[in-house]
Amino acid sequence: MSASDYIGLKFAHILIAIIAMGTSAALAILLEFFADDPTHGAFVLLTARRLLWIVVIPGYVLMLVTGMWMGHIADLLDVRWTEWAMNLWGVGLLFMALHIKVLRKQIQVFNAEGPSSKAYRRVATFSRLSGGGFGLTIVAVVYLMVFKPA
Repeated sequence: MSASDYIGLKFAHILIAIIAMGTSAALAILLEFFADDPTHGAFVLLTARRLLWIVVIPGYVLMLVTGMWMGHIADLLDVRWTEWAMNLWGVGLLFMALHIKVLRKQIQVFNAEGPSSKAYRRVATFSRLSGGGFGLTIVAVVYLMVFKPA
């Protein structure tokens, strides 16, 4: 593979990261401000779930694939910071799976009991925590990708 092919792959990796992480951050903002709205909350929750499945999850999978492909080409898979990043990606995957499950429950409770119920408040708080955990792991992975600590 030539250097220009590697640069093209790196461009695709970064573009995918921008789209997936930007969408993920936007969903967090939408959920925080509008998921509890009695009129539009159900729409916001369903839209967040749809964007999660259509944009965010495929984006994070493609980031892993392109990142590992670049690491293989550049012989970086055994470097300590890439190992840390891949392990953190696994932790982030656990947080993402938890958040998907909690978001599904949040939609069910919203439809059954409404946004002012105690059960909804509990699930919404857990959704914020699982999404925040996912976000923090992604920030840590970005730190490792940018600064490449020894």
